[in-house]
Amino acid sequence: MWKLVMMERMTYLSLTACPRKLPCQSRKIFLLRLLQDQYSVYWAQSIWWQLQDNKTFLAMINHVLNVDGFYFSTTYDLTHTLQRLSNTSPEFQEMSLLERADQRFVWNGHLLRELSAQPEVHRFALPVLHGFITMHSCSINGKYFDWILISRRSCFRAGVRYYVRGIDSEGHAANFVETEQIVHYNGSRASFVQTRGSIPVFWSQRPNLKYKPQPLINKVANHMDGFQRHFDSQVIIYGKQVIINLVNQKGSEKPLEQAFATMVSSLGSGMIRYIAFDFHKECKNMRWDRLSILLDQVAEIQDALSYFLVDTAGMVVTSQEGVFRSNCMDCLDRTNVIQSLLARRSLQAQLQRLGVLHVGQKLEEQNEFEKTYKNAWADNANACAKQYAGTGALKTDFTRTGKRTQLGLLMDGWNSLIRYYKNNFSDGFRQDSIDLFLGNYSVDELESHSPLSVPRDLKFLALPIIMVVAFSMCIICLLMAGDTWTETLAYVLFWGVASIGTFFIILYNGKDFVDAPRLVQKEKMD
Repeated sequence: MWKLVMMERMTYLSLTACPRKLPCQSRKIFLLRLLQDQYSVYWAQSIWWQLQDNKTFLAMINHVLNVDGFYFSTTYDLTHTLQRLSNTSPEFQEMSLLERADQRFVWNGHLLRELSAQPEVHRFALPVLHGFITMHSCSINGKYFDWILISRRSCFRAGVRYYVRGIDSEGHAANFVETEQIVHYNGSRASFVQTRGSIPVFWSQRPNLKYKPQPLINKVANHMDGFQRHFDSQVIIYGKQVIINLVNQKGSEKPLEQAFATMVSSLGSGMIRYIAFDFHKECKNMRWDRLSILLDQVAEIQDALSYFLVDTAGMVVTSQEGVFRSNCMDCLDRTNVIQSLLARRSLQAQLQRLGVLHVGQKLEEQNEFEKTYKNAWADNANACAKQYAGTGALKTDFTRTGKRTQLGLLMDGWNSLIRYYKNNFSDGFRQDSIDLFLGNYSVDELESHSPLSVPRDLKFLALPIIMVVAFSMCIICLLMAGDTWTETLAYVLFWGVASIGTFFIILYNGKDFVDAPRLVQKEKMD
């Protein structure tokens, strides 16, 4: 269609450009040649723009593939937990890994869409998991066992920190991750599963150059519909849901905590329990020992949920009756700290039941294993954070050492600065890369307008230049004083006011200066 429009436009231009005194036949030849020349120029420009777009699309695919955390197995189904695999039928076991995979965690599903319809090639089409996996051979009391940690990141509502928040109309939560801790000992297998995911209401937090953009709850959306869809699926898959909400109960995070609590209360489901724990308030002044308050509060609940255990004969001894669903604002730093503590408590019970730990022994006393355990959970935090926020996790000094340190605070500050830069100036490209890789956006060769060519407003270039020039002049006036101090003060005040004023204008129009996604419409991200 766009080609026909351009042909009509070029024909009009040719007719208006044709000399009217030429003979009829000459005019036809002139028009034909002029039309051919114009079409050739346009076609060359079109091809050039397509080539540029293709380079950008290729860079997006390469960017996703260069992110750490892609895993596959030719023999083991990485997308399912031990408990789900134990409850399968013989027919399920005969299926290929691609057919039986949990589609929430198959990140190459779009790339394999054509192969999915060809059963004869399924053995070559392996599902790829995105997240984190670590395996360690450990020893306690001279008894050797394998300890495994797997985090499965959902490909539904996947994206980057500020551009993908809350849930979508299908109930899929942003940054949803299923984390499974597995123990193998003498043929017995045990596992403990937890989940994390964004606060399951319709909310957003668009970057706007401010360090911490204001989170906004959608005032017109049907929150209960999406909320119920989310937890209906969670209850079906995992059983009981114990929500641990770690967001602040004051300031900008307070409305989200209140909305979450209200939704749980309105739903009135006996399968869902809500626990709010203001992480920052309880642990302020580096009092991280106060996390024991939360652990003590949920101890009975965790014992009731239990864990999954299969004996050497393959018989199921215990099943996990539900999961802890933890979240903070990003479901990264605070969330990972709490998940590591809950997982340690479950592992303590598992190893005692398997006979690895003696009665009365504590995991914290096993120095060698404790080091392995803490580093693995810190590495898990870093992997999840890099995939969602673009940097390593915060608060990993506590996860690695069991205490908060001054060096850890400095590293958190550095990572926060990097996050600020990436979230404002490179996350649009990262979001587009994920959408392209997952098939949320498909390239159309006949599209009349490239989605990548978004014209920038004049202020995008003018205001930063004015601010830099004004600030530079202010410094120069300070260094090169005038004849009188009043003259110097006048120049400094003039250029200082100009630079500060321009800065606040830029901040006021912050959304126009950030790197925003271009491939998927805004409505699809909200």
